[in-house]
Amino acid sequence: MACTPLANADFARLKAARPRLWADPKTTCLTCLKANGNTFRWYNQSLGRRHLDRRSEDEVVTYDCRCVDQWLMHLWFLNAGIPLNYQRLGWDDIETVQQPIVEQIMQYAVEAARNIASGRNLVLWSTSSGTGKTLLLALLAKALMVEGFQIHFAQFNEIIDLFTSSWRDQAEREQWNRRVRNVDVLAIDDMGREHKGRLDMVEAMVDQIVRARVSDAAPTIITTNLTPQQMQEGYGGKVMSLLSESADYIEIGGDDYRPRRRDLSRQEAELGLSRPITAV
Repeated sequence: MACTPLANADFARLKAARPRLWADPKTTCLTCLKANGNTFRWYNQSLGRRHLDRRSEDEVVTYDCRCVDQWLMHLWFLNAGIPLNYQRLGWDDIETVQQPIVEQIMQYAVEAARNIASGRNLVLWSTSSGTGKTLLLALLAKALMVEGFQIHFAQFNEIIDLFTSSWRDQAEREQWNRRVRNVDVLAIDDMGREHKGRLDMVEAMVDQIVRARVSDAAPTIITTNLTPQQMQEGYGGKVMSLLSESADYIEIGGDDYRPRRRDLSRQEAELGLSRPITAV
């Protein structure tokens, strides 16, 4: 898989924003840690798709680490806004979401060219926390990047902050236009968690985003703990109606997966395993 090269300005922006940025794969590695001959231990990926609770120590193998490839993928995803934890997770890590729902979201990526050309929006919603909405959004974003599309993945509050910064600074305004207004696919996580004191400004911002992107047939994919009705009431019925004209609302049911993730993380640490950065 070839990663789209970062522009010098993007790399400089990442370094400025993240003092601890992984900057040199020759001396450090987030996967093998430059230990044990640049190898790492992880489950045998040749076994194919398996449910995580069936994995055992017998399936652990040692891999030679391709540090430069891991570094390039890390920066590529990071530049799109996808944080390290989600860079290391794949479709196999979805446990509590019903398979038909997972397949419906995966199908969006399979038919990416058609969906993106037609400006097909998605809203992944659940009134419960921990059902896997953000993970599904991150996995879909990575899958679309593999297909060659430009993605911006961000928490809704981060988009609000970038919007307000764009009022004062030309460079931030350009960032807003490039990453929010004009990106191929905008992935907004946790819509509805913003501070309620900013509601008037947020409604105006959402109106600006949705109108511009719907006009350009540019998809927006959203996760939220709000119901479709609450989104209509909270952000203005007219603008949400615009979004809904070409949107699928998918309820992400299931149990809270976070306790299970904690158990798996502990098990991986006890076995001395390292999760590689992955696009699938």
